[in-house]
Amino acid sequence: MNKVFLISISLLLVMADDFSYNQKMYWFEHQLVDHYDKLNKNVFHQRYWVVEENFVPETGVVLFQICGEYTCINDIKLRLFIIQLAKEFNALIIILEHRYYGKSMPLGKESLKDENLRYLSTRQALDDLAYFQRFMVLNKKHGIKSQNPWIAIGGSYPGALAAWYRYQYPHLVIGALASSAVVESITDFKMFDTQIFLSAYKSGPQCAKDVQDMNKYAEQQILNQGTKEEFKRSFGAEKLTDLEFLFFFADAQLLIIQYGGRSELCKQLKDKSITEQIDYFRSVIEEGSYMEYGSYYLKNDKYDENNLTPSRQWMYQCCSELGWWQTSPLNNSVRSTLIDIQFYKDFCNSIFGGIRKNIFPDDQLANARFGGNELNVDNLIMTNGNEDPWKWSSVLVNQGSILTYEINCENSGHCVELYTPKDEDCDQLKQARKDIISQFRKWIQDHYASIQ
Repeated sequence: MNKVFLISISLLLVMADDFSYNQKMYWFEHQLVDHYDKLNKNVFHQRYWVVEENFVPETGVVLFQICGEYTCINDIKLRLFIIQLAKEFNALIIILEHRYYGKSMPLGKESLKDENLRYLSTRQALDDLAYFQRFMVLNKKHGIKSQNPWIAIGGSYPGALAAWYRYQYPHLVIGALASSAVVESITDFKMFDTQIFLSAYKSGPQCAKDVQDMNKYAEQQILNQGTKEEFKRSFGAEKLTDLEFLFFFADAQLLIIQYGGRSELCKQLKDKSITEQIDYFRSVIEEGSYMEYGSYYLKNDKYDENNLTPSRQWMYQCCSELGWWQTSPLNNSVRSTLIDIQFYKDFCNSIFGGIRKNIFPDDQLANARFGGNELNVDNLIMTNGNEDPWKWSSVLVNQGSILTYEINCENSGHCVELYTPKDEDCDQLKQARKDIISQFRKWIQDHYASIQ
């Protein structure tokens, strides 16, 4: 029987009058475990959410929000531009949780075991989207009509999925908004640190130097046998190896700049001693985040529905397929030079070596599948924040029919235009959102004109 159970959870989230929404959770019970083995008839339950109060089936559109490498329950809570789009276009919002994340486990509690991670790939995830969408349309779920156009939306890795979905299934979605979309697989990603340095430098040369000096200090502490254990312990990270700790330290620091926190970070570091800077940094790191960087923790293959950590799954995707390993550039590095490609190879094999010997991503193969940053497909918008280091794995200039926006504002970081619009947003960000709305309107009008 074709049925989708409504779970008795309805999240009423009210941010401001213009951005209130009612989000309901459902289960899709018919998702295929393996889209490529026709003899494998196994299915699993995949979570999704619907926001439907703006939907007008006769003239509306379905905004297909793609979820990524995290538990998806509050995917749009802070990124409410999609609510503005839904109100503008009488749209239904559907948010599908990515396989292997949250509670969408293809093999139940056994999903995270080495031998069962083989079904975790971008190809399977894209086919999940298509299979789910076809089911929704064929079974007229949530009032969807066959003539309603669908538009894919995603940010970061889901932004890449949105772009690839438009490329692979152009007959299913009339267009896509791919925000900070990391479409280019890069094994040795030196430009990440280069951009972090340049972004920090916007607050002045001293801030860029402060960021570098903190990482140098951390390296000195870790290489000193008399100080390293206490230094790790002060972050709760004593189970990390020395190099894993330096990986964690740099990444946790650089995430602040990636997500638009450059000005605040630089202000807090200004005119402080190195120990005061380290103390501040320690105070703002999310508790337990070090576990995402330690092979000791990432080897744990137990599924705990009360602790839905995505770390093991995401690291598997990076180790097996996607890459994006951040290494030190020749000049202006902000991380320890000890964090090199050999470290990442050893790191991946220490966690997943039992799955495949010398497991490591092949960026040429990954980019050949969809075109990398030479991707070319019509009705695709790609946006990036000027200070976001991930922009170097995206598309920054118009090519073919792709429209690109590099938003150059103060602290314009990752997925900047997806966040809730505010009066104080800079003019360039406001204009990018206006242009996105104009493009969506054109796509929708062209679609309905074509079926009359």
